[in-house]
Amino acid sequence: MTTPKTKPSPVNPPSVKNPRSWKIRLRSISHTVTWMLGQRFPETFPLVFVVGYPKTGTTWACQLVADYLMLPFPRYPLLPIGFEAVVHGHELVRSRYRRGVYVMRDGRDALVSQYFYVTRYLSEGDNPAIPRVHRHLFPGMKNKADVAGNLPAFLEQVLTRPITSRPWHEHVRSFYEVNNPGVVMLRYEDLVDTGAPALAEAMGRLTGEQPDLDRAAMSLQKFAFEKLSKRKVRQQGAAFLRKGRSGDWVNHFTREAAEIFDRHAGEALIQAGYEHDRSWVTTTPQQIESPARSDEQADARKPSTQPAQQAAR
Repeated sequence: MTTPKTKPSPVNPPSVKNPRSWKIRLRSISHTVTWMLGQRFPETFPLVFVVGYPKTGTTWACQLVADYLMLPFPRYPLLPIGFEAVVHGHELVRSRYRRGVYVMRDGRDALVSQYFYVTRYLSEGDNPAIPRVHRHLFPGMKNKADVAGNLPAFLEQVLTRPITSRPWHEHVRSFYEVNNPGVVMLRYEDLVDTGAPALAEAMGRLTGEQPDLDRAAMSLQKFAFEKLSKRKVRQQGAAFLRKGRSGDWVNHFTREAAEIFDRHAGEALIQAGYEHDRSWVTTTPQQIESPARSDEQADARKPSTQPAQQAAR
């Protein structure tokens, strides 16, 4: 005699054992629908798309843009956004964005930041357990503290098989090739270095109005990087905090890492104005001489972004 199979209880079906997974799926669907509505019906859904490669400061930029424009910035909505708002994403620049901001950051800094972000929960010491979804990023990893040793393989993977979004160089190309007049560039380095003038100038181009330096300064004071960093430390632990400064890549790039980055993204780096040519590869040392070079050395290696600023709309 066979025992009849019991049906799952409707009160607690197996599909809801993990409520967090449902939230993640709902947020993904909400994001997709919001993106579709904002592009197809821009008059009905007047969204401001803020996009960029991961770890380029897109969330910070969303907060600044929303505050300056006095618009809401819904975080992790479970339902599609049907009102005028600033929305965040890591999509490429599209021709159908009626209004948008592309957040640009030196890809070398962005990928170093991404390395620390992905490894933040790996255990200290040798042979850490690596989640399956991330294993291809760290072939042969012995210890996550060996950043210079792990970085070349990591760069090779994220520049060819990224786990989210598209590679950094494709993001850069999408901004210049799509050439959408409704999308303005906001450079991360300019926000860090000059602050209010950079934000006000970008918002002036976006709105077609006179830049308001006072309003930009108030937005930056409200969402200062240092304040946000301290908040993240309290919420997620010290491992999450990074410097957020430009030029930090020189503390971690060896010649091998530079050659890998240049092979995949060298043209985009020049197009974006972070280098004038490819000579930076040959001037990168074969090995990191100390755990971190001085801030003065990092500043000396930080390239001028003036050419890209002139090309930005």
